Amino acid sequence: MAKVKYCIKENTKVGTHSFYAIPVPNGTLDFAEVCEEACEKTSIEPSLMRAAVTEYMKAVKRNVLKGFRVAVGEQFLFVYPNLMASVKDKKDAAGNVTEVVTADKFTLAGAKSRLGATVSKKYSQQFAADVSWQRVDASGMPIEDDDITEDGGGASGIGDNSGGDDSGSGSGLSEG
Repeated sequence: MAKVKYCIKENTKVGTHSFYAIPVPNGTLDFAEVCEEACEKTSIEPSLMRAAVTEYMKAVKRNVLKGFRVAVGEQFLFVYPNLMASVKDKKDAAGNVTEVVTADKFTLAGAKSRLGATVSKKYSQQFAADVSWQRVDASGMPIEDDDITEDGGGASGIGDNSGGDDSGSGSGLSEG
């Protein structure tokens, strides 16, 4: 089972005593390195793999720009156009609502166009079955912690689409 490190951070945007866990990456693999590894036990040249994937991603981009959800790999990752925009009631300093917003007051002023991505439920479940987590401190030293997978807490995985199918519908993750 693979072990991924994580640490705990305080969410100061929400207020005090609010914490969240974030994975600690071991580094970053570039596209060429992943293509090399993918070709290790095949007769495919890494340069051909890079060319094919590059052209594939150009086709993904064209279709996302047309408004489609596009599968990247067999039931793995789905990429789609995503719009980050919201509107809220206006409140005064005391927290009283001073203006109620309605759908007709919604505009795209200040909205951000983003590329959204979700991982299929099946792939998330497979990841959850293959991973364990090791809590570390700021210096990277391990800290004793409960295994989240012991009580089934890690069974669904982050970004899981609990809708039942593997269509990739679920919470959108945005690349910033």
